[in-house]
Amino acid sequence: MNALGTGGLVLLVIGAWSGLLLYACMAKPKGWAGIKQLPRLRQGHVDALIIGTVFVAADAAGVVDLGASIILLITGYYTALSTGALAWWPDFVDRSRSLQIVEWACFAGFALAWTWVAARAIINW
Repeated sequence: MNALGTGGLVLLVIGAWSGLLLYACMAKPKGWAGIKQLPRLRQGHVDALIIGTVFVAADAAGVVDLGASIILLITGYYTALSTGALAWWPDFVDRSRSLQIVEWACFAGFALAWTWVAARAIINW
């Protein structure tokens, strides 16, 4: 298993633990554990599970080169973890222009890397 598949498995573990945290939150009063926006935690949980699963599948298919793997790992982790973190810090990205640029770069990098992977796989390059 390459780095992308291993990274995907770790994201699945993060998704599993965040699911357990969500389950615990359901029986607790609002704001338990300092969580301000439970839907953000739920979205981060789903993002971690989906991105992790796609990483494992892409690794198993052998369609992702090393350069794209690095970009996908960085941007995929940012996507899942930052979304979940917004449960505690809803205004985190809005705090500075630098963070907004980092966020935009990660989302754009994620989209561009998957476009690169798909194009290469489709034309068998």
